[in-house]
Amino acid sequence: MLTPEKVKQQSSTRAVQEMTPERLSYLIDEAKVRIELFTTRPFVDDDSRLEVAHFRLVEAMALTDNDETLGAEARGITSESDQGYSWSIERATITTGSALVDSLLRQWMAFTAEASDGGNIKVMLL
Repeated sequence: MLTPEKVKQQSSTRAVQEMTPERLSYLIDEAKVRIELFTTRPFVDDDSRLEVAHFRLVEAMALTDNDETLGAEARGITSESDQGYSWSIERATITTGSALVDSLLRQWMAFTAEASDGGNIKVMLL
């Protein structure tokens, strides 16, 4: 399970190192919710593969946690060009906000499906 101290130890980015433990705790919780929405299943605390994706998402969120980025996201601005801004709204796809983390989570879901015989229901016959 990620903690603010663990995130600071693993990250070498200045944005993470300078962040308060309270803000990091908030980002850890928000990343957990994003992962649950992306995978449509409860978060697993004791899976080291999932923890890698969780850490990368927290780090990515910390790097973009500034007023300019948050303001652009709030206005729906996805890119900037010479003619101004371009807007894009895509509600059909749920994403964590990080292409790398989305890829890691897809791989994790494929791995867990293979490891569990492809099902999520267990029956015990007595």
